[in-house]
Amino acid sequence: MILIITNRQDQTADFLIVELKRRKIDYFRFNTEDFPKSISIHWLIRDGVISGFINSPKLKLNFKDITSIWYRRPIRSIPDSEILDPETQNFIIDESSAFLEGLWKTLKCFWVSNPDSIRIAENKMFQLQVASDVGFITWPTLITNDPILARNFCTDFQFDVVYKTLKKGKLLRGDEQSFIFTNRVGNDKADKFDNIKFAPTLLQKYIHKNKELRITVVGNKVFTIEIDSQSTQSAVHDWRRVMNGNLPHKIFNPPVEVEMKCVQLVRNLGLQFGAIDLILTPDNEFVFVEINPNGQWAWIQQLLPDILIRESLINLLLNQE
Repeated sequence: MILIITNRQDQTADFLIVELKRRKIDYFRFNTEDFPKSISIHWLIRDGVISGFINSPKLKLNFKDITSIWYRRPIRSIPDSEILDPETQNFIIDESSAFLEGLWKTLKCFWVSNPDSIRIAENKMFQLQVASDVGFITWPTLITNDPILARNFCTDFQFDVVYKTLKKGKLLRGDEQSFIFTNRVGNDKADKFDNIKFAPTLLQKYIHKNKELRITVVGNKVFTIEIDSQSTQSAVHDWRRVMNGNLPHKIFNPPVEVEMKCVQLVRNLGLQFGAIDLILTPDNEFVFVEINPNGQWAWIQQLLPDILIRESLINLLLNQE
């Protein structure tokens, strides 16, 4: 049985489940916001042996029947509507999170990918180090909360520099949600540099682009597409500013050594899956940008049906290699 750990709104999980149903493959979808409100879990250790089950309104899953786990997009628990006290709600959320974290650590089976490995791999500083270790070109990058050092770094590169977030790319102000994308840092931002003292800031030499590549690694399988970000002004510095389907996509065949580096990067990060962003420069250099250890991919296959990421992911979960 394949256990899928995600949430009710995950359309990528929906996309994969369509194929699981077509192939009549058994699966259990665990939407974590429903625990403990409508899902119960029993965990027992006795004489050193762990047993238990996950029980949903539709299905009961015994731990021993789980063969592999796709750790997709879990979110925090939503307490029952009967619980009105905020402190009690927070207690339920914290206890549920601690329980699920312990459950993940004690389920001994094949993961795509292990949540501890995903958490470590999300760190952009660590990514850059590991990418360099496997032979990728990485661009000069400074992370600091010292305004003077930040200004000196930008001056060294004639302000041909971008700003990126280290982690949180989404802001909530009341009911308003906004996103922080990659932005150029020009001379016109010089008066803002003193604000750097308030939080660590990631600055990177701007990578001039010939092509933007998204490389999806599933086990040992590599799927590469080219995203034409340079034909749309709003996507020039960060293609995520534009809805994916509104930018031209096509299959790209990178050199074998680049594919091998991608597989090695994913492996060295302890992952089974990775969505890697590379830039092919006008000088024909493949420059590492970042890896999302649990990145989106369904839109790629929906635009380019010959890119069989879904089928490869299912086969990986079934064959565990």
